[in-house]
Amino acid sequence: LLGTETVRALRSKGCKSIICGLSANDVEQSFLEAGADAFMFKPFPCARDELTGELIRILYVREERNRSRQVKQGAGAA
Repeated sequence: LLGTETVRALRSKGCKSIICGLSANDVEQSFLEAGADAFMFKPFPCARDELTGELIRILYVREERNRSRQVKQGAGAA
C-alpha cells in the first residue's frame, strides 16, 4: 500500500492515533487529505534540536488544529 492508502485504511478502522506521513516527494496535501495529522519530508533532520522540534510540532499539531476550530466555532456563534 501507499502511505496515503495506509492512512485511509487506519482511519476507516477507527484509528485515533497521531499519524505523520513521511516522504521524499511533495505529497503533504495528499497525506493530510487522507487523514494524516502531519507530514515530514525525508530525509528529516538528524540534529537533535531540529528533530526534537519537529517531533514536538507533530505531537501538538492536532491540539492546535482543534483549538483553531473552537475559536472559529466560537466566532460563528457570536
